Amino acid sequence: MTDTVLFLPSQPGGEALLLRRAGEAVRGAVEALGASGPLTVVLPGQDVRAFQTELPGKLKSADRLAAARFAQEDQLSTDPSELHIVLGPGSPAATLAVAPEVMEAATALGPVRVVADFDALQGLGEEPVALLDRVVFPGPMGYAVDADWSEVRPAPLADDTLRDAVFARLDSGDTLDLRSGPYRRRAKLSLGRWSAVAATALACAGLSLGLALSDARAVQAQADTIRADARALYETRTGQPAPASPAQLPSGAADDARFLQLSQALFTAASAHPAIEVERLSWEARDGVLRLRLVYPDFDAATALEASFASLPGVQFTTGGVREQNGRFIGDAALAIEGAS
Repeated sequence: MTDTVLFLPSQPGGEALLLRRAGEAVRGAVEALGASGPLTVVLPGQDVRAFQTELPGKLKSADRLAAARFAQEDQLSTDPSELHIVLGPGSPAATLAVAPEVMEAATALGPVRVVADFDALQGLGEEPVALLDRVVFPGPMGYAVDADWSEVRPAPLADDTLRDAVFARLDSGDTLDLRSGPYRRRAKLSLGRWSAVAATALACAGLSLGLALSDARAVQAQADTIRADARALYETRTGQPAPASPAQLPSGAADDARFLQLSQALFTAASAHPAIEVERLSWEARDGVLRLRLVYPDFDAATALEASFASLPGVQFTTGGVREQNGRFIGDAALAIEGAS
């Protein structure tokens, strides 16, 4: 869930707008605003082109993108192969195109997602909205123009009105996230270097992990934090020094033993599929089930992961199907000891 929204200016060095869920609204230079927490970056509509694209059914993700690039080639002044293009589900599919340099600047801020202003403001209806240095025309085919060039002059909205509409829209999950493909968040749960940390935290404290990590330093900092928290929780719960690794956990706890067996199976199976992300992971000790929310690069990856689990003895991997949501392929799954009740 996003706690902070940063609206970028359309001109370098211009005034940005920072909205916090708690109600604070601050304007100023991007570098002076100190955006933190789960952040959504909102791009000016001048930097994003919106289309609707008719697509054949049952295409793989890569084929859908290729078809969209071809279909919109005549509408773009730039070679489509040089643009970052994102597709919504279905057909006609919402289609957004943005220059790579714009995405690189946005993702450098470390957001959990990146959206266009005309998408984020759809909850306000179809009337134009005065926002910072521009006028935004919300909608699936929306756009924005410089305020000086706009033929309409809407009155600025109250901060509360803007904040409520933006967070409601983002919470709905209906926005099209531009942070996909080469710009999607990496290593939400790194299945190699994170295995010991994740297992210790979950087995000792029943924590759920939702890790959004953007660079090596963030990974290390988050790992250090989780490791410290896990050790403190373990020592508080048991009155004993925390083990150096999950393998040293007391064997008398059946829940811990089941979790460690299942987590090892998860790390083993998923290590063969580095493009699959573990977005959510939680341990239900009462049922002995490891619950997963997975993000796949395409439908075929889900089938490949099932085959990897099928090759492992003693565990049962059950999926709830894969759905396409905002250009991502998401599936919920459960991992349990085979034959356990």
